[in-house]
Parts: sequence; structure tokens; C-alpha cells
Amino acid sequence: MSTDPHSLIAHSGLFDAAWYRARLPEHERDTPDLVAHFLTEGTRRHLNPGPLFCTDRYLTQCWHLVPGIDNALLHYLTQGIAEGRSAEGVEDRGLHNDRGPTTPTRLTPLPAPCPSIAVAIHAYHVDVFEHDILPRLHGFPCRTTLLISTDTDEKQRHIKHLLKDAELNATVLIRTAPNRGRNFGPLLSLFRNAILGHDLLLHLHTKKSLYTGTEQHGWRTTLFNNLLPTQEGIAGIIRRFTDDPTLGLLQPAPGPAVPWWAWTWLTNAPQAVPLLKRLNITPPAGYFDYPVGGMFWARTSALAPLLNLPWTSEDFPLEQGQTDSTLAHAIERCLSLVARATGHRVDEYDRSAGLIRIGTGRKNLDLYERITPSTLDAEIRTARTVSFDLFDTLLTRIALTSDTVHYTVADRLARTFPTLSPPGQQFVTLRSKAEHLARKAKFDTDDVTLADIHAALTTLTDWPREALDLARTEEIRIDQAILRPRPRVIDALRTARNAGCRTLLVSDTYLTRAELDPVLERTGIAPLIDEISLSSEHLARKDRGDMWDLLKAREDTTTLLHVGDNEQADIQRTADLGIRHQHVLSGLNRLRLSPLGPLVHASLAAPPGASAQLTQQHRLAGDLLLGPLITDLFGSPFLFPPTPGTRTDSLTAPITLDHPETVGRVLLGPLLTTFLARLALHPALTQLDRLYFLSREGVFLERLYTRLRERWRPDLPEGRVFPISRRVAISAAQAVRFDPDILARSGDGYRGTMAALLEARLGLVLPPDHSLHDLPIALPEDRATTRSLTLLLRPEIERQAALTREALLSFAAAQGMETHDGNRHGVVDVGYGATIQRHLQTVLGQPLTGFYMAAEPGTRRVEKTGGLAFGLLAADTAATTFRVDHSIFLESILTGPCGQTIGYDTTRTPPVPLTGPKGFSQHHFPILTRIIDGAESFLTDLLDSYGPHILPALTHGPTAALTPLKALKEGALLLSPDIADALFTEDAFCGRGEVAARP
Repeated sequence: MSTDPHSLIAHSGLFDAAWYRARLPEHERDTPDLVAHFLTEGTRRHLNPGPLFCTDRYLTQCWHLVPGIDNALLHYLTQGIAEGRSAEGVEDRGLHNDRGPTTPTRLTPLPAPCPSIAVAIHAYHVDVFEHDILPRLHGFPCRTTLLISTDTDEKQRHIKHLLKDAELNATVLIRTAPNRGRNFGPLLSLFRNAILGHDLLLHLHTKKSLYTGTEQHGWRTTLFNNLLPTQEGIAGIIRRFTDDPTLGLLQPAPGPAVPWWAWTWLTNAPQAVPLLKRLNITPPAGYFDYPVGGMFWARTSALAPLLNLPWTSEDFPLEQGQTDSTLAHAIERCLSLVARATGHRVDEYDRSAGLIRIGTGRKNLDLYERITPSTLDAEIRTARTVSFDLFDTLLTRIALTSDTVHYTVADRLARTFPTLSPPGQQFVTLRSKAEHLARKAKFDTDDVTLADIHAALTTLTDWPREALDLARTEEIRIDQAILRPRPRVIDALRTARNAGCRTLLVSDTYLTRAELDPVLERTGIAPLIDEISLSSEHLARKDRGDMWDLLKAREDTTTLLHVGDNEQADIQRTADLGIRHQHVLSGLNRLRLSPLGPLVHASLAAPPGASAQLTQQHRLAGDLLLGPLITDLFGSPFLFPPTPGTRTDSLTAPITLDHPETVGRVLLGPLLTTFLARLALHPALTQLDRLYFLSREGVFLERLYTRLRERWRPDLPEGRVFPISRRVAISAAQAVRFDPDILARSGDGYRGTMAALLEARLGLVLPPDHSLHDLPIALPEDRATTRSLTLLLRPEIERQAALTREALLSFAAAQGMETHDGNRHGVVDVGYGATIQRHLQTVLGQPLTGFYMAAEPGTRRVEKTGGLAFGLLAADTAATTFRVDHSIFLESILTGPCGQTIGYDTTRTPPVPLTGPKGFSQHHFPILTRIIDGAESFLTDLLDSYGPHILPALTHGPTAALTPLKALKEGALLLSPDIADALFTEDAFCGRGEVAARP
């Protein structure tokens, strides 16, 4: 090896001239000798030679080197490698807008002992093997087993000749196989047992992708550079597998040649689903990781379920130049799914950024993130005709999927006609069968309408006409009602119209023009469209391809631009036909890509062991409650400008809520709607004459309850706000039954003075010169002392209690909560131990029925005086978790405009509450009101769109209702500082003062 520094660096594989030049100041980029520049200016300024070597990190490790004098890379090459030193990549997270976990790439010595490695190569194009792969194998740092496949004896002889001259440190096995299944056919049918006999697998093939019109040399080189970076880089990859047993598959970042929409099933799901079923793996929806290009490193045990299947070459179709939709394409997409199903992780090696993405790939989403409305407008202005998809492009549903409509209809049928046979819950399955029958009746060549589907449905059931009519009318009504415009895309349609373009609407739908027209008029789309092509009327479909054939026959597609969301029907199909397209992500796929997506997905899963009916009800509730997230957070397909009320800097980054109304819709809307649904339908409510919404929390809860009652459920009992506090209720109860432990055992601990404790919990004010005034108290540590002091102060406590009780009774009577009036009353509060209810029952001498978001085990104490207490969202130990996780946040918003109730002014008729000083929340009350405005708009939007008939379905929604708050707690959702800074809860009761409600 040359010892000349210039030559050593130039041939090291670590100096990347193009990368280095791009990072120089503009006036230095014309430097003719970049290596010389690096050896001089690069040394002085600590410049990085390429993405795989971070100069500053190496200098930190080698503290004996003199920064600015010693060249770090030169030292690594001449001494560091021999000394067993490692080097790290630059970990440039900004290059591709990385927001997930990453770690630098590493150049390391081989681990000892080195794992056994199989390098499986499909050498269909022998020239690529000779010129691109074989030279890289010379740099392999350890002995390997080469498993090489090709398709002819002549190619096999040529490969043997090349290997004979190469003198690789490898055991070689060469086999021929029919040209079936591209690289995966031979890999699985010839070498699966050999692969399983090794620890690690590196799979390569001689990719050309000639179907694209030209050889994809740049893409192939990028894949090779990521999988075989340098000798020490390969050793670093091997060491990563040996150091981390959870790493199952390392996929290469594919470079910019691959569009982001390739990371979906496209047309490959029909081939993948049967394979995944054999492997007991659920196919993912939307975007998912896989090694695009079919090359990767893997731990063989991570792919064992796939390798253990009895593959033969006949399992794969003959080679016919297929561009997609083959078993090989499906297997490529299943690799990461198999690795994760075996409990392993999938990482991505990105040489261009000098980093490894941990647990996920970037999917080239940074290319999409750069698209703005201006980008789309510019594309539109270069076209003469612009076609738009409708669903999830111009319009979107406040539902997680279109199936939400069908599940809602099923729920309505089951509740309206409980004796149907088969039962109404089976509507979704029956409708699917009916659609299949309707398509078969048209020989799968024409599309079907909703009328066709429901006509077929009549042949599958003996349902009465009223049930069949309800199913059809409700499906149409709900689908129309839940569609919302996507303003940013409609703006693009308007741009096309204003630019004089011919505008088309092209959609796959079973709805007819007559059924769609009301929606198009309501959303303002109708006047902007010149022609509408619906699959239900043109008897052709985009996803099948024949709709595009019709379009090509009618339109000049050389000047046409299509805008759509569906990666297969709108984008892949048009790409195959050479029709220009612009992809806009659907709101649903944006949700799936965000950190919120996995939480939403998990919330839809029913508890283990749930019946089929309960599973369906659980899913429907989740769809209904979380569906509005599609429009509230992802209404815009673009990052910039974002959906109003939100902002994020990446498709995969947390979303910041920066409008109070959005906070209300997203975080509180599902929760409060579920709470109200459970309250309205609770069997105990039918026995009550009135509901009293307690404390400051009751102000907003009563407002939403009254909205529900007046707009949709006038049969519900009247609701009133009942201002009270734990302090007032506890104090008044001491006049009836003195409890010496009341100070010591109420509340969740305490820190402060005895005087402050007495005032906060009993309203008793000690004189400043009282001997106990400044005595420090810590609870629960000082329980015994506090009990003794309570007994000592009993006369003073009872005098104050008598005054408080008299005032409370007067106020209660004025509010219609009279003692022994023969009526049964309910109380509503956030919860947790029913303290106010328990003491209020003692004061009034009558039982109450309490309804709480969360009711801890202590609520059962109300039963001793005849009361009942129900936790509508969480009970018992789950309520404790609810309190710990969410109480401060909820109570910071669910508050009133005044300070805490400290008593009642009985000199006025009727008596009025006396309140303490306003806290931080009261000073920010306009913000809190706007948050509740958002929650109310969520409730109104949901019930107006679906109808009040969904209230029973919503009672199955506590898990989904808590998902947005869980997302806030885990950082998938964030609050803007101006909102977060307004959220405090006042906790004088426990001596904590004002507590910030930051998650």
C-alpha cells in the first residue's frame, strides 16, 4: 500500500470528493485538488473527508493528536487501524430530516470471534458481478461462504473463471436455477438450508432494473456502498450484529432514485397476504419498512420462519419482465415484517449521512416533505389538463377508514332490529360478500354501484325491507355527512381552474353522481370541475388500470397532470403509463407515519379474549372517536403550511398543537364525548331527577352535558353547576360527625404549616399569634401528630364546621338539593375518591349517585351512607393510573372562572358562593374556554355527522378516548408554549400551590 498521504487518502474509500466539495464554502468549490485541500485546509479546520469519518470525534478519541496540526484521517489510516481504533460517521441528521433515533456508522476491527457469514449473490448479469460486486468482495474483512446463483451453465462457467482469478478468502458454492423469482427465487429454493447454517447473511444481486428504460447504475451503486462501505465499515456492520442480539435486519438506504410511495404494498398485497398468513403475520397498512432493491444484511435466525418454508423454483412465476405484482416483489416487502415478528429490530444504514437509523427507515420521506402548495401549483401551471382524485385527495372522512361507515351501519342495524337473522352485527361481512357477488355478476369487468351491492345483499339474508332500506340509506347518509374538504388541495384545484386548465375528477367509488353531487356542492368542488369520471358510471377503475385506458383514449395525456393520494391507483398506475402525476399523502397515511399512528393502531385492538362482537364494538368506538384526527391534524397533505392549529417539522416527528380549539378537539373531544355517552346511557341515570356538576370542574362539564341534552337527548335529567370544594364539604361534615383523622388522611399528602393545613382543608383560620400557626406539617409522615392536634383543636373546628354546614344547607336548598325532598339526585365530577359526595351525603342526610371519570377504590365509602359511585372511564386500580397520568392536566382545563369555593354568602337571596383568590388558570380563562369550545365542536361534529344513534357505540371507547392524552404523555403530541404556560392547577389542599400541568 502506498505511504504517500495524498494517494493513501484518495484510495481509502473514506474520502468522498463530491460530498467534500458540496460542504465547502462556494468560493472554494472549484479547488482542482480536493485531497490536497483536505490535507491542508481540512486539517486546519477539522473538516470531515466524507460521511463515514467524523474528524472531531476521532480527535476526541485520540487526545494525543494536535487539532489543526495532525490530520485525523491520515492518522487513522497509518496508525489507527493497526492500533485497533474505531472511527464514527458524521451522523448528519439534517441531511434527510431525521427525527427518529440514530447512531453514527462505525469503522471498527472485526469482532472476536467472528460470526459465520453467508454472502448470497444472484448473478443474473455477470458483467455487474464482475465489475461492481467482485472488487468489493476483495475488501471483505473475514472468511465467508459465497453462495452464488445464476441461470445458465455458460454464466456459471464464466463466474467460476472470475473467482479462480480473484483468489477470495471464501468457500464458494455456485448453482444454476431457472430464471424464476429474480433474486429471491434462487435464494430461497437453492440456499435456504445453507443460509440457516450461518449466523449472518449478506444478500446481493446484479440489479439493473432495465424496465425503467435505463440501467439503474446509480441506485445499484448506492445500495452496494451502503452494504459494503469499506473493509472497516463492513467490520463495523458485523460488530453491530454481534454487539446487539436484537438487531435482525440491516437495510440499505436506497438513495433518491426511489420515490417515497414505493414503501407501500402497491400491487403486491394479493401475493403477500397468503404468505404472511402462513407465517402468522398481520399485513401492515400504509407505509412500512423493507429493503427496497432486495439487498440487505440479516441475522439468519431473524428470517428463519421464511427460510424454513419448503420453497421450490416452481413457486415463482416465469420471468416476463414484470415490474411488480410477483411473489418476489411480495417477499421483498415481507423481509422486515418477518424480522420484527421474530422479535428483532430493523435498522437502516445510510452512508450519505454517516448514520444508522435505529428501528426504522427514512423511506425517502424527506423528498415528499419538500413539496409545498407552491410546488403543486408550479406543476399545475405546466399542464393543460389536470385530473384530481376525490376521496382522500380533495375530500377526506372524519373516520379512520371507509369501513367505519359499514361498522356504524352494522351497529345501527343491531340496535334497531335486535332479532335479525343473521344479526345486524354481521352487516360488514355480509356487505363484503354482496359486493363480491355483484362484481362476479358483472364478470369482474365493470364496477358496481351501491344499488348493485345492496341488491345482492337481499339475496344473502331474509331481513325485512325496513332493515334493508335502513342499511342503504344510512350508508349513503353517513358517507355524505362525514366527508370534509381538504382546503390545500381544493386550492390547487382552484389554481388549475384559474390557469385555464381543463379540470377532471377521476374516482373509484360505488357512489353514483347523484349520490355525490350534494357533497361536491357543499364543499365547493362542483363549480371547479369540467368533467367527472366515476368508476360506478364508467364501469372501469383506476386501481385496475382500465380507467386510465379510457382517459388516454379521451384526453391528451402528454399534457395532463394527475393529482391523487392512492399510491397504487393514482401514482403507480400513472407512472407505468407515463402520465405525469403529483402525489399528495392522505390524512390516514400521514397519521400512520406520525408517532401518533402506533398509539391509535394499538387502541383499536380489543382486549385479549374478547368476543367477536366486543371486538367489533371496540373497533367502531375507536374509529369514531379517533377518526376526526384525520382532519384535525392531517387535513393538509403538506408540512408547510400545516393543517391549521398544528405544526411539525417532519412527517415522523411529534405534532405540536398551537391553537386552543385544536387542543380541545384532539385531546379532550374524544375523552369528554365518551364520558358524556356513558353518563347519558348509564342505567342509574333513569332513576335521578337532576344532576349536579360539582366544583369548578363542573362548569365546563355541565356546559357540554347541557349541549348534549338540549340538542340530541332532551329526555335526560336537568343538569346544574353546584359550586363546592373539598374544603367546604369536609368542614361541614365535621358538624355532623367529627373525624379526628380528617386532616391526616384527606388528600394526597401535604407539605406546609398547620395554619395553612387547617385553612385549606377545613376553612379554619388560626390567629397569627396562635402557638400552632407556624408548626411545619408533612403528611403522611406526621399523621399521628396531626391527629392529636386535630383533637386538641376540636372546639374551634366544630364551631367553624357548624357555620359551614348551615351555609351549605341553605345553598343546597336554594339549588333544589333539599334534604329528604323525596327526589334522588346525582353528582358529576372528574373523580377520584368521591370525597365531596361522601361528605355532602353526611351533611344532607341523603344518598347521592356519583358519576366520575375515574373512581378509585375509596369511592366505595359513599355506600356506607346509602350512596353509589361509578367510574365511567376508569375504576379501581385503573382509576389510580388515570389520576397519576392525567389528573393535573385535566383539572388545569376543567375549572371555573372564579377561585375555589370557600363558603356561601347567606345574607343574599338566594345564597351565592364565596370564592377564594383567582389562580393562574382563572387569569388564562379565555384560553381554557377556547379549549372547551374545541371539545364542544368535536362533540357536535361527531353527533351531527353520524347521528345520536352512535352514543351506545361510543360507550365502548374509553381506551380510544384516552389515546390522545397518552400521546401527549409520551411525547407524540406536544403543546405550544403559550398554551402549556396557561395550564396550572391550584392545589392548596395538599400544600403544593400552583402546579404546572406539563406532561
